[in-house]
Amino acid sequence: MLLSCIALCLLACSSPLHAGLFGDDQPVEAEAFLVGNSSGEGLLAAVHLKIEEGWHVYWKNPGEAGMPVEIVWELPEGFRSLPVEYPFPERFESGGITGFGYRDEVVLFSRIVPEKPSDNRIFPQSGFPLKAEVSWLSCKEVCIPGSVSLDLEADSSSQANRDLAAKFLGRIPLQGDASLVVERIAAVREDGSGFLEIDFSGPDARNVKDFFPLYPEKGIDIKGTTVQGGSVQLPLSAEEAPERLKGVVVTERSAYVVDAGVDSREAVPASSAVSGSLPVMLGLAFLGGILLNVMPCVLPVIGLKVFSLVGSDPLASGGHSRKTGRVHSLVFAAGVLLSFWVLAAFVWGLQGMGQQIGWGFQFQSPVFVMFIAAIVFAFSLNLFGLFELGAPVVSGKIGSVALHHDVLGSFVSGVLATTLATPCTAPFLGTALGFAFVQPVWVVFLFFTVIAVGMAAPYVVLAWHPAWLKLLPKPGHWMFVFKQLMGFILVAVVVWLAAILNAQVGSDGMFSLLLLLFVIAFCLWIVGSLTAHGASLRKQLVVWAAALVFMTGAFLILISDIGSGAKQGIEADRSGLSAAGDNNGALWQEFSPTLFEELLEKKKTVFLEFTADWCITCKVLEASVLGNNDVVEALHRPDVVAVRADWTSRDDAVTALMQRFGRSGVPLFVIIPHGELDRAVVLPEVVTVDMLLRELERARE
Repeated sequence: MLLSCIALCLLACSSPLHAGLFGDDQPVEAEAFLVGNSSGEGLLAAVHLKIEEGWHVYWKNPGEAGMPVEIVWELPEGFRSLPVEYPFPERFESGGITGFGYRDEVVLFSRIVPEKPSDNRIFPQSGFPLKAEVSWLSCKEVCIPGSVSLDLEADSSSQANRDLAAKFLGRIPLQGDASLVVERIAAVREDGSGFLEIDFSGPDARNVKDFFPLYPEKGIDIKGTTVQGGSVQLPLSAEEAPERLKGVVVTERSAYVVDAGVDSREAVPASSAVSGSLPVMLGLAFLGGILLNVMPCVLPVIGLKVFSLVGSDPLASGGHSRKTGRVHSLVFAAGVLLSFWVLAAFVWGLQGMGQQIGWGFQFQSPVFVMFIAAIVFAFSLNLFGLFELGAPVVSGKIGSVALHHDVLGSFVSGVLATTLATPCTAPFLGTALGFAFVQPVWVVFLFFTVIAVGMAAPYVVLAWHPAWLKLLPKPGHWMFVFKQLMGFILVAVVVWLAAILNAQVGSDGMFSLLLLLFVIAFCLWIVGSLTAHGASLRKQLVVWAAALVFMTGAFLILISDIGSGAKQGIEADRSGLSAAGDNNGALWQEFSPTLFEELLEKKKTVFLEFTADWCITCKVLEASVLGNNDVVEALHRPDVVAVRADWTSRDDAVTALMQRFGRSGVPLFVIIPHGELDRAVVLPEVVTVDMLLRELERARE
């Protein structure tokens, strides 16, 4: 029906129809105005179309039927108009016909510039006549073509018009924006049918809603467009796919220009993509949360919480009562849950601002590393008995946050455990997070909630089933030893954090950290000395307030020179921190987008390691697996290139490449056989020597 209406209208009209030809039946009103006067970028002119309810006009690519809104300018001699800029459209479905266009109202823009680019003339404020011939086709159940001739002067702008223009300028598709990057466009053939697959990466990839080809493309069925995660699929209705695709991809908040070549290939193997149902991915997230408890940084905190169930005070006759233990387990779980929600909120907020981030992103900030090192160091001093931290009571007793039975301590332990859990990706967690980070915000919060539940589950289960604790020794002197052993483990964590800071900002940053730790130790020694032996509540509060002010001041002063994470000219020697067998400096090449593309063009088999100095699992695997002599020999083969992508500090190129492989955290290992990205194999987070050798051998076949 729509096509018939269009045909009848076109046959009936041998010349452009003016807006008033249909009298009161014309559903579109047009006006023109100027947005601004700029000698550098020309004069921005706008045409505003007001569209009656239920009607629509068409975009520059009208879809399967229709005519685009067109603007032809009559300009003074020496000036020309650039191509019309169209805001992104919406999709119409009527009678089985798909169209692209606008409802209600739209503003189209044209930039008026001198014909000679070198002519930097200033546009006059008045007496500069402009005329626009505007034509359109408006459709509802019938289609009515219309046109109008609009005159305007250089001083025709108003505040209302400028506000209207700003609204629609925000809908002009962006070009070259890092928030959404086209990774590839491929013509995929599978089971006799085919489709164009457009894969996106970047913070806005999870928000993709629709795609509109810029021009009518033969062989593309626009009705069957589907969107899943960061990918768009356009069914092919012909054997030959276009060699290049131009279009506009629309997200929840913006739109972006797509202009890239099309590769032909068979269906992509599932080994390199993130796929799976939401329940399966949530199950992996829960298992990954449980396994976070055995990460080296988390184990001391979890061990101390289990220790408190047995009896946190070795001099007391017992530990928690059953009821108290259950209460503290739930408070601990609340601390874990709230911390994960805060992380999810940060992820959502930073991605919304165009930042490319992944799991453990906070450890890319030297200021955060310095802060968490100070907190962990203070906890270690607490375990060594230098001071007591807790909620003061009238009797003067103060409970240890990590060990004593105060509710605040359980909550803080949950927060600390979560903070220390985030540097590394536990088994099962990488796949789940790679899926979650390209989903809508409610899915991200759901995944972080499930991870938190998994992480808190072991302690909560033990607290609610204390009979299982009979497997542990009875309270006694061993608890003193265990407590101090956990203190030494936390000191080792501080040493590790200091090494991270050194890699990020150099020796000056590490010296600032050591000075801060000295100040903290001295202040807490003063606190321990003045608040012991039944000190009054007032004295405790005064001493603690003074110490906190002094330590906070020292922290703020010492971080002032660190900055936001630049290495300040320090290039860390990654080979010295990598695998023990990496004694040949030529084995590992540092990742860069240019190097990566060159290796793919040369058809090299690429072994990619994504790592970070703050990831303990990464360092363990580098020493135990990548340092194995057989692995080193395999990576030294002429047709294999080992590339290390360092994520210690923020690197958007590394983040985008990780997301391309469906992951959002480290460690990550990828093998690309003969430079063929479509055959890329993503290995598990915890890889073994045999597994790695087997996959490298397969890749060389």
